[in-house]
Amino acid sequence: MQNTPGGRTPACALSHTAALLCLLIVTLAIPASQALAMPWEGKEVTKDGVPHMMNPATPMEEPTTLTLTEQWQVGGDDDEELFFGVLTQITSDKKGNIYVLDMQLNEVRMFSPNGEYIRSMGREGEGPGEFRRPSDLFLTPDGNVAVLQRMPGKIVLLTPDGEPAGNHPMPETDGMRMLSGARLAGDAMVLSAAQIKRTERGVDMRSRLTRVDKDGNEVATYVEREDSRDFANMEMDEKTFGRGALVWNTGDDGRVYTSADFDAYRIHVWNPDGTLERVIEREYEPRVRSQEEKKQATPRIRIRRSGGRRQQMKVNMSKTDRDIQQLIPREDGTLWVLSSHGAFDASESTIATFDVFDGEGRFTHQMTFLGDGDFGDDGFHFVKDRLFVVKGLRTALNAMAGGGNDDEEPQEDPEPMSVICYGLEMVVQRSK
Repeated sequence: MQNTPGGRTPACALSHTAALLCLLIVTLAIPASQALAMPWEGKEVTKDGVPHMMNPATPMEEPTTLTLTEQWQVGGDDDEELFFGVLTQITSDKKGNIYVLDMQLNEVRMFSPNGEYIRSMGREGEGPGEFRRPSDLFLTPDGNVAVLQRMPGKIVLLTPDGEPAGNHPMPETDGMRMLSGARLAGDAMVLSAAQIKRTERGVDMRSRLTRVDKDGNEVATYVEREDSRDFANMEMDEKTFGRGALVWNTGDDGRVYTSADFDAYRIHVWNPDGTLERVIEREYEPRVRSQEEKKQATPRIRIRRSGGRRQQMKVNMSKTDRDIQQLIPREDGTLWVLSSHGAFDASESTIATFDVFDGEGRFTHQMTFLGDGDFGDDGFHFVKDRLFVVKGLRTALNAMAGGGNDDEEPQEDPEPMSVICYGLEMVVQRSK
């Protein structure tokens, strides 16, 4: 390098040296920040005009582990003021108030954002604002609380003050209607319902996942299937019954996400109008159940016969768990997927591990939450920037259904249910 009189470096040379130094620093810094973000090694293929995102088993980035912060907890042995039956759904309004559906006690509990009990609404019965064995809960665009009664299917509306507000209009049906779930998707409702018709030997069932507008009109269909049940040979297959047949959820933007394949890591993403936007797949090794896990997962379904006699229904159980257990669309456009390994291979201090996909359906990373929660027995409900863990849900459901088989010893009463509210602020900040 050439010096000027007095030994000083020219300004242009100094600038050049500084630029090289800055470039070196940046070059060294980039690998440290990008070492965790590798290029996507999957591929996008088009089938019948629909993009299929074929993901490898390994995500693009290193995994993330977060210790969740408990914000509050209600119920359980230490709460003498609140007693829960069986809590099956949780949602919140625009003010952050929490609504908890109790299937067994036939009521909705309302809590403040800080977990303070406000009121109960609804009750058992057939009159205005009443229902029996509710199956789901959501809030309508105008702020009413919508409670689904499974059978005969109806949607009971309550004001936030708990006053009856009529019933939500429903599509016409030819036969008895059974409702299993509903979610708000944009300005309309996505409804999981079945139409049941009696036959000489049993019943025919037509199950549909549809979009229903505020006037009760079906405006789109996402999934549809038919099934027949023979009363003389009452057997059910886990892969075609209940959650085994379909796992689904909705996004705030109106999209619908479905997993209709028990043995495949495959997700269909639907536009609000019922057209298929894309399909997301991932290389995945099914999780094999232990004999004890298979026994615990077997539902106890009894049929009431004439004369009051009850018959245990045979349920054919799979050797493996369902590949996809939960779908959680997030406000930032990402999709969190709870797989069988992420749900059931968690350690004692781990709630679960979720696969995270970006808005295009690429497998970006895995996210592990540490805290008190076990998907094998607890319920998980993601509401905005919070995770609610309902402790002891599956044990309570089993007890409500009558416990174990007739030749088993009576089970001890389950511990009182409780709800733990965790904050997801760190996850939200990371997403942004």
